[in-house]
Amino acid sequence: MMFRVLGPLEVLIDSRPIRLGGIKQRATLGFLLLKANQVVPTSQLLSALWPDKDPPASARKVLQNAVWSLRAALSVTKGTDMLRLSTQAPGYILQVDPAYVDLFRFHQLAERGRDEKAQPDRAAAILREALATWRGTALSDLVENGISWPELAAVENARLDTQQDWFDAELACGRHQSVLGELKAMVEAHPLRERACGQLMLALYRCGRHADALAVYSGLRTSLVEDLGLEPGPALQKLQHAILTHDPSLTLDPATVPAPARDVAVMRPPRPIPPIPAPRAPSDPRRAHLTLAMVRVRTCADATDPVRVDYELAAATRMVRSGIEELGGTVATSIGSATLALFGRPPTRGGDEERAVRAALTLRDCFADGMGRGLVMQVAVATGETLVLTEPNSRLTVSGALVDRCHQMLSAVPEGTVWVCPRTRELIGDGFDALPAAEGAWEIRGVGGHDPERDSDLALIHGLLERALRRNTPHLVTVLGDSDDLLDRLTGLVNGPRVLDGRTASDDPLRAAAELVTELCAVAPEDTPEVIRDRLRTILGADGPAESVVSALLPLLCPEHSTQPGTLAAWQLLLEQAARAQPLVVLLRDLHLAGDDLLDAVEELADLNAPLPLVVVAAARSALLKRRPSWGGGKPHAACITLDPPQSGTINRLRHLMASASIGGRCDGELPDQRRRSAPLTPPWDLGRPEPRLAALDVPPLTHGIRLSTPDSADTLCRAVFEDVADDTLALASTVRLDGPCPPPR
Repeated sequence: MMFRVLGPLEVLIDSRPIRLGGIKQRATLGFLLLKANQVVPTSQLLSALWPDKDPPASARKVLQNAVWSLRAALSVTKGTDMLRLSTQAPGYILQVDPAYVDLFRFHQLAERGRDEKAQPDRAAAILREALATWRGTALSDLVENGISWPELAAVENARLDTQQDWFDAELACGRHQSVLGELKAMVEAHPLRERACGQLMLALYRCGRHADALAVYSGLRTSLVEDLGLEPGPALQKLQHAILTHDPSLTLDPATVPAPARDVAVMRPPRPIPPIPAPRAPSDPRRAHLTLAMVRVRTCADATDPVRVDYELAAATRMVRSGIEELGGTVATSIGSATLALFGRPPTRGGDEERAVRAALTLRDCFADGMGRGLVMQVAVATGETLVLTEPNSRLTVSGALVDRCHQMLSAVPEGTVWVCPRTRELIGDGFDALPAAEGAWEIRGVGGHDPERDSDLALIHGLLERALRRNTPHLVTVLGDSDDLLDRLTGLVNGPRVLDGRTASDDPLRAAAELVTELCAVAPEDTPEVIRDRLRTILGADGPAESVVSALLPLLCPEHSTQPGTLAAWQLLLEQAARAQPLVVLLRDLHLAGDDLLDAVEELADLNAPLPLVVVAAARSALLKRRPSWGGGKPHAACITLDPPQSGTINRLRHLMASASIGGRCDGELPDQRRRSAPLTPPWDLGRPEPRLAALDVPPLTHGIRLSTPDSADTLCRAVFEDVADDTLALASTVRLDGPCPPPR
């Protein structure tokens, strides 16, 4: 059996997870595991289960049921000494062998690593093993449901302290380049941690980036002075002075630093290698989803001096390794002038295909002119599952068919080119310009160019969002036009505020409101009404509105409950309370399809007279202004942006229409739904922009358009076409042939 709290709560029996029930049951077990082998008073457990309000009258009964269910779930444990959950005044005690709890194993390994700090290599290996026990935020599934215990903050601080101990060990071993990326990530996440800032300054200094090291100090000092009125501590001030004066104490002992390439010929006796602890069982090879980038630097034909070539290739390989680490990858190995990099270090992340391709393009561009040394680069990127082994020194070793495919692809890559496998091409989508290169490979030319006009629109909307959130005032931003792709990109730019996304439907007036509440409360299909009520109460807060508000919201999440007159008012109140806890951005798509009640509710959100970081982005077609000519007008915190049609956007939509209607064929039924399911197809016209594929179309000479079987289908097509392009400026030059009598004019 294994209890895992350093990530989502899991209980494994024979390596298989067991079901733990609802949120109260899981929270009870999680809190008892944090205080394993200690008596936890009932009052403390009740406060943990209802952290933001007084426990209800039935709280003790709920706790008793949770304990009873846990005993039943854990009763499959073999033996009696491994686990015992018993009642002991004044509460409960979970007796468990610490060896079966990942939290205790983490603390044990962290302490062992600190004890070995005199031997940095050994300390780094043990501390890396300690950090590998983490699978994400401690009890992350409970945290997502509103749990926030002081004990969790203490555990997180212990992880950060251990990570900093590991940084110290790696820096002492001379591996400043390999930890640079993780140090930057820690400082960005925790900018006031002086110890981490000092470690980053030291790593940057040893990488030769003295100005960047001093910039870290300057940024920290500015934050401390402006936010807290404090100066950096003496240790950090001393480090800054040492960097300014190039103090020799900042450089490593030559015995610690690997010899440079020019000194390889000097024979030196091998240094004794400290014993390394044997890897534990989980370090056995396991399959993981990764993206591999294999980079090879070669000399041009005119680079004929072999000695010079060796030195130049060695320098280029070091540059490639440093660049990969700067761009978020992990160097697995280098053989000659070839370097293998991993993107998506298991077990904490999956493959990161886009990051790998961007890194490959960056390296390619760096070597575009041969670096002035007659060098060229080839890059192959492959994605899939492969065998991964974590060695005791924390390095990753990969093997398997994926590595072989990547190496085989690299051998065919032309100079100065980046190729990717079909799986990578599929996963990166349309974000890059790609061309078929060879069987089973694609050439990546560069980052896919977005429409410059759309980039400007995106920057404008993003700027409005940031301005509104800084002002801490509710805002309404209306975006008119075809904005789905733009809003998708916008969600990737929002950093900090929570983003809720809902889409309006003409046949369901409350669909968008229901989607937002479902996402806000993290409601799953199997959740009972009582569980949903608890989550609504958590968001509304102990001092929040009456129980009637919860009852009014329940119909949005439980179809069996009938809608009440106050549902939308309760919905407004829920968003208001959520924004008080965390800045909130609400995306409402296709708002022109909404009913009048929902439109009124959305406008009222922008009229809230309260300091509230809430921004509503209403995306709609121009039909919204036909229904509501004064939409957003006269409001002090409202803006309206009209999008120009995206480049080729109208053409693509017409292609979908043509594919649905079938060239020279018949079309009946609801055409808009058909077009959404269809694949793009070039119509027999392209508004003056001929394409080679037009010649391949077999168009009957009498149609040159769409043949429809009934007046209704003709009317459906016309309405669909003109509704779809109503926001664009478009002149149609085509015909529609109708098999049957013409409908009377309207």
